Amino acid sequence: MQIPISQVRAKLSQLVKQLKHNPSLTYEITVRQEVVAELKAPAQLPQGGEAASSLLAITAQLPKSKSRQKRKISADVKAHRYPNPHESKR
Repeated sequence: MQIPISQVRAKLSQLVKQLKHNPSLTYEITVRQEVVAELKAPAQLPQGGEAASSLLAITAQLPKSKSRQKRKISADVKAHRYPNPHESKR
């Protein structure tokens, strides 16, 4: 729907409310009958945390294994990142 910029200035709050109720609506803003801009609702983005929720659901379905031993990853990382300078390399 084309609308002159003078009407957009006067009715901006109404136009925004209409976009909220009808997100598929697009207003083409005109200056001297030439389209210079569009006013439309933002694209709907997925809710945050969906990836984490999916991963948690998948891990909940995995079989529980008692044979695995817990490891302290931070201890292993420190050993690799900060080697002992007194150890000789062979």
